[in-house]
Amino acid sequence: MVTPFSHEPPGMRRELAWVKTKGFLGWGCSECAWKFNPEGVPAGATIAEMKQHYQQQRDEEFQSHRCADNPTVPPPNAQRRLQPKSKAMKRP
Repeated sequence: MVTPFSHEPPGMRRELAWVKTKGFLGWGCSECAWKFNPEGVPAGATIAEMKQHYQQQRDEEFQSHRCADNPTVPPPNAQRRLQPKSKAMKRP
């Protein structure tokens, strides 16, 4: 799901993604470290209503989050890949 309105720069196509890490299993953003952490049991008298409220809350929080507020932090020993400098960018 790509948000129609976003606080992000044009061209950034963030999507809800299923995130599975050592300390988290659930929904998160494909472009940053934002994760959906609902509090308590979703409202509703039936499982269908609870599912609907859960999805609505998840989608609203996803749409309103700012990736800049949730930067992805690389692991401490991660190697960075540097892009080669373009010949056109060399100064005389």
